[in-house]
Amino acid sequence: MLEISRKITRRDAAKRLGAGVLFTFTFESTKAGDAGSELLSSRIHVGDDGAITVLTGKVEIGQGIRTTLAQAAAEELRVPFSQVRLIMGDTALVPDDGGTWGSLTTPQTMPVIRQACASLRELRVRCQAKTYAELAGMPQFSQARAQDSPLTDPKQWKVLGTPVPNVNGPHIVSGKLTYSSDRFPENVLHGKIIRGPNYRSKLLAFDDSKARSLEGVRIVHEENFLGVTAPTRELAEKAAQLIESRWSSGELGDPNLLFDRLRRNAKPVEGGGGRYPSLIQSGSVEQGLASAHRKLNATYQLAYIAHIPLECRTAVAQWTGNRLTVHCGTQAPFLVRSEIAEFFKIPEENVRVIVSDTGSGYGGKHASECELEAARLARGINQPVRLAWTRNEESTCAHCRPAALIDVRSGIDQHGKVIAWDFHNINGGPAGLTPPYEIPNRFAGFHESDSPLRQGSYRSLAAAGNAFARESQIDEMAHLAGLDPLEFRLRNISNERLKTVLLRAADRFGWSGRKAADGTGYGLACNIEKGGHIALCAELEVRASDVHLRRFVAAFDAGAVANPDMLSNQVEGALVQGIGGALFEELRFDRDRITNGVLSRYRVPRFSDVPEIEVILVDRRDQPSAGAGECPITAVAPAIANAIFSATGKRIREMPMLPALRRA
Repeated sequence: MLEISRKITRRDAAKRLGAGVLFTFTFESTKAGDAGSELLSSRIHVGDDGAITVLTGKVEIGQGIRTTLAQAAAEELRVPFSQVRLIMGDTALVPDDGGTWGSLTTPQTMPVIRQACASLRELRVRCQAKTYAELAGMPQFSQARAQDSPLTDPKQWKVLGTPVPNVNGPHIVSGKLTYSSDRFPENVLHGKIIRGPNYRSKLLAFDDSKARSLEGVRIVHEENFLGVTAPTRELAEKAAQLIESRWSSGELGDPNLLFDRLRRNAKPVEGGGGRYPSLIQSGSVEQGLASAHRKLNATYQLAYIAHIPLECRTAVAQWTGNRLTVHCGTQAPFLVRSEIAEFFKIPEENVRVIVSDTGSGYGGKHASECELEAARLARGINQPVRLAWTRNEESTCAHCRPAALIDVRSGIDQHGKVIAWDFHNINGGPAGLTPPYEIPNRFAGFHESDSPLRQGSYRSLAAAGNAFARESQIDEMAHLAGLDPLEFRLRNISNERLKTVLLRAADRFGWSGRKAADGTGYGLACNIEKGGHIALCAELEVRASDVHLRRFVAAFDAGAVANPDMLSNQVEGALVQGIGGALFEELRFDRDRITNGVLSRYRVPRFSDVPEIEVILVDRRDQPSAGAGECPITAVAPAIANAIFSATGKRIREMPMLPALRRA
């Protein structure tokens, strides 16, 4: 196995980056929505041959940022795209740009890279260097600081804004691209963890005598942690099966009483500003309801769902003395480094995390779970260890999207204007609480509760559930007002960008004049989330309590479009993923364990579930670029629910919807 656990040196960096000069730019950035002024770093390496390497702490998990960030660099440096490459997610070489989450790469990291590259371009002009290679040969400029250099106006983009193909596209298609799970270093041992029924269980006793009799098998035990290593993965799995272990029950509770439990233990969360405020309030809800012409009370509920990334977690850990190197597929290499260092009580600089391109994450690969387990096994036997989670472990050991109850009271006046809005999310989370509608009297709050399952972030966080409840409620109020759902929304929206995507989607869909018939229904939904503006129209057919999706038309405004192909792919992918949570995805559990952690028991979207999808991009070169990974998924469930109502007259207020539809 390649020795990489020792402290990184200038020679190591040169091997990875090539000969040349590393220009480090440091500057402060204050962006709308940030907690405050934050120090950011962007590093650029200029090779002797003129090749330019951009370094970032962000990672490639299928969203295409390896391509779009390279485009940003090429644009500001005024060089061909082919001249730029990226090194991503290696904590020994790159700056900490935060985790790859929250649709933040495009609005936050791309401007940092653009500013650094623009500064380098201006430096070259001031030094009268004909090429960047010539500039790299000027040692007096080896530690230049970024200046407030002008960025290229998006209206003048020549590289950004164009559909540059995915830089790794051919290797992805051919299978040549190496992912974290493809790493099988020479002489590495394979690990397997022995687990209790659920994350609350405690190890009481175990007998490993049978496993120890197998040649090459070693046992690692530390308090509640029990694992084996072996020369092959098959032998490690066999050894793990031979270990007899006894665990405390750590009961999860009665799944039939889940929502009663959530409501009983709900506690309002006060305050909480920043990106996801837990309380939104203006006017008087009670006065608004008292004066309302029509009122509607409803409760919506969401089941737990799993992330189901294409690639299950894998980590290769190697210790050299008190230094550790971990190759893995995390979304947050610096967070993983910090957590591992804290666990082992060693300096963070003693931990190097190297991230390979990763087969998706969807918010599930943040913490040091598989990585820490691999490091503990490697520490226990003092040899490199490869640990690969199974699909069942991926679905049952990681956190899941929270289950939620959402209570909504609303009222409209005689003119079809929403004048009262009372919205309470229990357990789901605060993301996406703010309605995109003009409502004078409104309250939206998040209530924490006691969850039986381990829960955490999922693509769009709580915004998908909050949009499901909100857009379903808005649709039902439209019918109470006797108005077309599109017209009703337009009456209550002042945001021109949201109006535009609604009208663009509806026009392409042919919304006007469509009427439900013979089990065919039409629904729409819209939302503003993380700077993106989405509108989705859906056509479907209900056949004997089953739903056949026919057509999606989505219009999306994410500001200035950095790469239209990548953006369309992100929108389409989010729409497909949203189908699962809307119709059939649900983690089931009994008192002891999650019972459907394998794909033969956990339903995800199939090719036959995917409708014809058309994506319309509204390219606003006068607006900052927004991320695209999270906003589009928020419109899927409500558009489907509203289309089901159109087709059947049945209002489904549960996710997943198919079980509820069959009970209705």
